[in-house]
Amino acid sequence: MMLLEEIYKTTKAQHSEYLNLRIQRSLSWLRKAVELQTDYDFQFLSLWISLNALYAQENEDSLDQQALPQFLHLILSKDHEKRISRMLLGRYDVALHTLLDNQYLTQHFWDYQHNKISQSDCREMLNQQKIELQEALEQQDISKILLEVFKRFTTLRQQILQGGVSYASALSRKQMQESCSLFSTLLNAFIYILLEHAAVMDSGKAYYPVVQVN
Repeated sequence: MMLLEEIYKTTKAQHSEYLNLRIQRSLSWLRKAVELQTDYDFQFLSLWISLNALYAQENEDSLDQQALPQFLHLILSKDHEKRISRMLLGRYDVALHTLLDNQYLTQHFWDYQHNKISQSDCREMLNQQKIELQEALEQQDISKILLEVFKRFTTLRQQILQGGVSYASALSRKQMQESCSLFSTLLNAFIYILLEHAAVMDSGKAYYPVVQVN
């Protein structure tokens, strides 16, 4: 965190005010997430806000289903040193498998619970998803893996925001702890890559630019 802030401060003169604003906002929420320590529910939400600050653009629906996948693809295309790949398949390999194997973080499971699909359809979809994920892991398809990670994070975010879990629930504490650890490390990598390739990735104004109030 301190290293990222130092890199940002020493390079901000090279970037546009809009990119600097996005990085500044993202770092502020990432710093808050670090301060929250074991308050994993609010830490997770702070991490999500930090992520939104990075990729949301003016005149763009920040909840657009394609906006986040496009951002992740762009980040991966500039990750020439394979930081994210080494992270997911190395240090966080166990946490990654735990996250991806958790059926409670898949939309198929909750669609079944809400009677949108049958139990047999749910089982078939989960099995097919498991096969596809195994293939992605064997082929080290980081784009597919990273997208699936954030699909799980999205479900977790929705559970919190819609009151679908109790605050500091003992049932999900380990899951929240591991998710926050992985999310935080990924965000650090995203910001580093953004700063490293600012000229290419500085694509427009920040979402909600600063406005002076008279």
